[in-house]
Amino acid sequence: MTDGKRLHGATVVIMLLTRLKDFIIPIVFVFFVGASGGGVGYFAMIALPVLFIFSAVYSFLYWLTYWYRVEDQELHVKQGIFVKKHRYIQRSRVQSFDMSAGILQRMFGLVKVQIETAGGGGEPDVHLIALDRAEAKRLRQRLLAKPEVSAGDEEVESTDLKERDEPDELEPEIEASWALGFKYLLFAGMTSGGVGLVLSAVLALFSQVDVLLPEAFYETTIGFFLSSTITFLLFLVFMIAFFAWLISIVITIVKYGQFTVIKRGNDLVISRGLLERKQLTLNVHRITTVRFVTGILRQPFGFTTIYVESKGGGSADEQQSTILVPLVPRRTANDVLAKFLPEFVVEDDIGIKPLPRRALFRYIMRAVVPILLVAVPLSFVLPFGAYALLLVLLGIFLGWIRHRNSGFNVSGDYLILQWRLFNLNRAVIPRKRIQAADVTQSPLQRWRRLSTYSVSILASMSGKSFDIRDIAAGRGEDLLAWYSKEVDTPDFSREEEKGKSMI
Repeated sequence: MTDGKRLHGATVVIMLLTRLKDFIIPIVFVFFVGASGGGVGYFAMIALPVLFIFSAVYSFLYWLTYWYRVEDQELHVKQGIFVKKHRYIQRSRVQSFDMSAGILQRMFGLVKVQIETAGGGGEPDVHLIALDRAEAKRLRQRLLAKPEVSAGDEEVESTDLKERDEPDELEPEIEASWALGFKYLLFAGMTSGGVGLVLSAVLALFSQVDVLLPEAFYETTIGFFLSSTITFLLFLVFMIAFFAWLISIVITIVKYGQFTVIKRGNDLVISRGLLERKQLTLNVHRITTVRFVTGILRQPFGFTTIYVESKGGGSADEQQSTILVPLVPRRTANDVLAKFLPEFVVEDDIGIKPLPRRALFRYIMRAVVPILLVAVPLSFVLPFGAYALLLVLLGIFLGWIRHRNSGFNVSGDYLILQWRLFNLNRAVIPRKRIQAADVTQSPLQRWRRLSTYSVSILASMSGKSFDIRDIAAGRGEDLLAWYSKEVDTPDFSREEEKGKSMI
C-alpha cells in the first residue's frame, strides 16, 4: 500500500521524546553513578548515547513504514519495519474513536488517535501517534458516519466514501451539551478519595530510587523517628496525608479540567484534560449500562458521578468504564442524563427492594473476618495491638450499611441493581443489553434460603458483570423469569412466599 497516508512528520520527534521520558530514571541513575566515576557509570554513559541513536533511527523507520487509508468499508493499516503487518478494520466494527492531545502533541498542534473494535482485546486496534486535527476529524467522520444503505443491503454509496474537503460542514448540530464548572471541579478534587493512590505512587517511586540513597540517609532517618515523640509523629503523618490530599486535588483538576460532553446525532463527544486533552466519541446505541457512583466523601453532600459502560471506549484508570458526568447533584442527575441518554432515566421514586434480614449476618461476617485476620495477630505482636480489635466495630458497621444499601428492582425493561463496598453504586441495565443472567446458591445460602443474582453485559474491550449477593432465593427466580420474558413484571409483593428455592 503506497497510496495511503503517513502520520505527521512530528511523529519521529514525539516517539523519540516519549522513549527518553521512559528512560528518565536510568538517566538520573547515570547522572549520580557516572559522576562518582564508577565502572557502571562509564558503561551507562556509553550505552545511553547508543540508546538515543537507536531510538531516533527506530522512530524514523516507524514513521516511514506506517501507512493508513480508508477505502470502501474498511480502514487499511500497514506497519512494520522488518515484520510487515496489514490490518483491515471494517467501519461497522469500529466501537470508539478516542482523540487526545498530550503535551508532546500539543507542542506541534497535533492529536493522537486510538481506534477500538469489539474484538480488540486489551489494547487499541489502531494507534495513530500524531495527526493534524483536521485530518483526525475527517477520519473520525468517515469511520463513524452511518453508511447510506440501499433498500436491500448495507452497501455504502460511493459518494459517501470519497474524500471530503469540508467535513465539518457535514457534522450534525449539537443537540445537548454539559460542562463541569470550576467550583464543581474543585469540589470533585477535594472529595475524590485519591489520597491513597498518591501515597501508593510515592511509595512505589521511593522503592525504585532507594538504591540511589546513601546508607547514612537510612541510619539518620530511623534514628530521627525513634527519638521523636508520639505527638510529633502523628503531626508528621497528618502533614503527609494533607500534602497527599493537595496533590490529589491538583491531579483531579489537571485530569478533568475543561470537561465537556456534547451530543451530535447518535454520538457523545466527551472532552477533558488540561495538559493532555482527550476527546472520546461514543455511539449511544453501543452504551449498555449507566452507573451512578457516590463516593463515601460525597454522599453527605448529595453528589454523584455518572459512568457509562459501552462496547468500546473506557480507560484503565476508570476500570474500563467511561465517565459521562464527573460530579453532579444527585437530585439533578436524571435531568443531566436525560439530555444525552433519556432511555436510561429511571425515576428514583421507583425505589429499591431491600435484602431480607436473614442476610444481614452474612454481610457482617464478610466485613469482620478480614479485619480479624489482621487484628488478631497484631494483638499478640504489638504492645498495644489489642486495640486493633476495636476495628471489629467498624467491620460490623460496614456490614450493616452494605446490607442496608443493597437491593434491586425492575422498571419496565430495565433492571436496577444497587450495592456498596465503600462507594454506593446503582446500575441501570436494559434487558436487551444483558448477555446472560445467573442465579447461584452455595450450601450456606441454600440453608438460609438466599442466592446470588448476577448479569453480564458487553463493556469496553471485554465483558463485565454485576451481582447482588444474598437476595431471597425466590426473588432470584423472579428476576430470571423477567429476563427470559416469561413475565413482564415480577411480583415482588410476595416477599417471603417463595422462601424455598427451586435450585
